[in-house]
Amino acid sequence: MKNLIILHLESITRQRLVSFASSFPNTRRLMRDATVFDNYFSSATSTLMVVTYLFYGNDFEFDAEPEFEGMCPAGNNPHLFSVLQRHGYHANLICLNAFYPANPTKLDSWTDDLPPVWSTNDFPTLLDRFDKLTDEAPFALYVWDLITHIEHSLALASIADGLTDQIRRACKMADDAIGVMLAMLEKKGLLENTTIVLYGDHGDDYWTHGFKGGMVHATEPYTQITWAPLAISGPGLAPGVRQALASTIDIAPTCLALLGIEANSGFRYSGVNLFAKPHDFVFSQNFTASQPDSRKWGIARSFSITDDTYHLVVSSRGLELYAYHLDSGNHCNLLYFFNLLPDGKLELRDYPDAAGHFQMALTKNPRAVSNIDARFRILRANLEKRILAKHEYIQEHGARPVSLLDPGCLNLIAEGSRKAFFGTAESPSPARTQSPALASWMNLR
Repeated sequence: MKNLIILHLESITRQRLVSFASSFPNTRRLMRDATVFDNYFSSATSTLMVVTYLFYGNDFEFDAEPEFEGMCPAGNNPHLFSVLQRHGYHANLICLNAFYPANPTKLDSWTDDLPPVWSTNDFPTLLDRFDKLTDEAPFALYVWDLITHIEHSLALASIADGLTDQIRRACKMADDAIGVMLAMLEKKGLLENTTIVLYGDHGDDYWTHGFKGGMVHATEPYTQITWAPLAISGPGLAPGVRQALASTIDIAPTCLALLGIEANSGFRYSGVNLFAKPHDFVFSQNFTASQPDSRKWGIARSFSITDDTYHLVVSSRGLELYAYHLDSGNHCNLLYFFNLLPDGKLELRDYPDAAGHFQMALTKNPRAVSNIDARFRILRANLEKRILAKHEYIQEHGARPVSLLDPGCLNLIAEGSRKAFFGTAESPSPARTQSPALASWMNLR
């Protein structure tokens, strides 16, 4: 029987892998020998939701609840590790937790039929535990290293030169641990018979979309948070890059398929085996479908849909559309350039005084405009279908939701930041006084 290891890259996105490339030699080496899903998007913007969606292979687990923290998952599908345990696997979850033992790791989506979550605040102890658990084949092991979480990385603040260096060091420590674990597997001769899944749960937004009470994730599902790494290596898998869209909810059925175990997922909104069935689009969210906007944090409950080019987000504020390959930070809502007509089509607004760059990109580029309009309508229709499916799910489960998103929001463009986006053209004011250095330079000219 094949073994399974899932390596959880806490708060790591594609962008962070690139920004701190030198901190990830072992991770990048593993990815070079794996099948990489270049367009993998996390199903949520917070760790607890993502991990739950992974284990149960769907993103409806909390939707009937007014919040997800402290709530038990619905169990729409069997738990991945419970299935593996029933098939004879030694199933375990180990965690590096900087706040242990004062605040032990708790995970409501880790079921009671499984061995308790094991955690430590010491890397050597974590690696020793990994070594022992991989002696019991066949094993299924979930490794969760929290050091790269913004809060847990504070453990490195005293030796870091500011926040950026603190995060860089955390990434390096997490990567070092991956290197040691891979070396252990290689020494034991287990690599050839072990499927390894390496994935990022979400990323961080350092307040580029607003303060949000200071939150850096669990905010709206922009692609800078949801576009994360996913790589799978193992017996029979050739290294390479796949451009097909992938989602967190696909990881469980893909693992089961690779291990030769039938998924038995009867839930109609389950994920798929990524090696068998590609997606046209994937979905993400930040809150449950029953959870209201957070006035305290200034965060709106949001749902998103992503295809290979565009990312559409809807909330109580309306619609936002981003060309995420060109705008990975999701700062330019393309809908600002359009009117949304009653029939759902987009009409380009007139910007006669715009710079030539904009004219060539859109005003004088009808194929680009046509593409935005056509893709927008497809995305909008499928996002509406997904939201209504979640509302029906809530009703079927007899829940009384605190709040549901009004589908009418899909008919509105989010206008809140339009004025700030376009701004006012002002000529820069000359300095009132001239510095001696500048005056000297000017005289030399």
